[in-house]
Amino acid sequence: MTKLLAKTALVLAAAELAVMFALPYAGLTEHPLAYLLDPLLMLAVALGPLYLLLRGDLARLEKNKRLDAKLHAIVSDLWSASLHTVSAGALLDGILLEVLDSAPLSIQSRGAIFLVEDGELRLKSSRGFTEDHKRLCGSVPAGRCLCGKALESGETVFARGIDERHDILPPGAVPHGHYCLPIKSAGQVIGALAVYLEADAARDPDDERFLASVCAIIARILEGKKLERSLFQMQKMDALNRFAAGISHDFNNILGAVGGYASAALARLRPGDPCYEDMTEVSAAVDRGEQLTRQLKLFSRQAQDARETVDINLRMESASAMLRRLIGGGIKLETALAGAPLPVNCSPSQLDQVLLNLATNARDAMPGGGTLRLETAMEEICFVSTRQCLKAARISVSDTGEGMSEGVLERAFEPFFTTKAEGKGSGMGLAIIHGVVHQHGGEIVLRSAPGAGTRVDIYLPLAGESEGKQPEMPD
Repeated sequence: MTKLLAKTALVLAAAELAVMFALPYAGLTEHPLAYLLDPLLMLAVALGPLYLLLRGDLARLEKNKRLDAKLHAIVSDLWSASLHTVSAGALLDGILLEVLDSAPLSIQSRGAIFLVEDGELRLKSSRGFTEDHKRLCGSVPAGRCLCGKALESGETVFARGIDERHDILPPGAVPHGHYCLPIKSAGQVIGALAVYLEADAARDPDDERFLASVCAIIARILEGKKLERSLFQMQKMDALNRFAAGISHDFNNILGAVGGYASAALARLRPGDPCYEDMTEVSAAVDRGEQLTRQLKLFSRQAQDARETVDINLRMESASAMLRRLIGGGIKLETALAGAPLPVNCSPSQLDQVLLNLATNARDAMPGGGTLRLETAMEEICFVSTRQCLKAARISVSDTGEGMSEGVLERAFEPFFTTKAEGKGSGMGLAIIHGVVHQHGGEIVLRSAPGAGTRVDIYLPLAGESEGKQPEMPD
């Protein structure tokens, strides 16, 4: 609007100057008609240029009005969809459908939404893509093709047609243009929106602003759903913690009584007595039950072992030999440890239990062999439990195994949940890990996909980091 007013003022000023020179030239300066002719001539002179100059601006204002109406409709529809859609895949499909159906006319009804995983763009939703196209665009590294360049630069990438930047082209690709826009949250690229244009379509700032606004909306929705899932998971795990704590306490009391009577009976019996073997089985079952209650206490954060300052790198090195024997010869063990010490105040035995459980899960996920990789690094993250942003030791355990579906991933930390055959696992491995990590004031992140292996990142605050520090995160 400011530019529009400035252009109008400029044209009127130029017209007035022209009239000021024209009237003296015609000898009408002193004529009574001069007072009437001055404004009329100025308007006559200005009318044509004003029309030519303002026609484009008025058309743009009208277009922006239409785009604002579309954007308002998209916001309403997308927020409504996000409130009623549980599946992340279905939500992204709905977002893409709404965007492409409401987009400007130059945009084709083809596009895709990618999300960042492990530093790459992963295709999460597409429309108008062939199976070959979906396969080729399934994973796009930073810097590759147009969307990879948007991830790398954090800026919008535009193409009028197929050019040398198109590193990924499906068979039979027809000429088309492209907008690839980064989806950002808190300044970080978390995904990308790709839309197809008619071939040789011009870059339009208004269309670009419209799509950038759509990306901002998508980012807000994705972050909202992420927070919603995190809150639900925290509430669920808190309820399971309380349940496990109560069960372990009551179960332990019952086992104590059964174990006491079994021990008393065994003391009176001799090998060969009819009931001796039965009492031996009862005693062994009590031992297994006590082991289970110890696991439940670890999960519910009731078990308190002595803690000491441990260098995570040294602990990982000493555990490597044990893990090699555990996983067997068919699985390759790789380590990549941080160059500097990573001192953490923790229970060494519980840390070993975490590594043992993760290695066991990785081994079972790779029956045909594969690679188990252990990594350590120092990172600064914000811990939810203490609401502090601290330097932390990151322990990463990844495998090249079968991976987990989204449904399994959501329940992975629940006690007694397992996908293994009956008798092959108790379902307490990841539950114990979750309890130990949070008991140490840490965070755990689990990533997996079918056929893509599993990665577990554990963050433990470095020793002395939290002392005297006030919470930095908002309530």
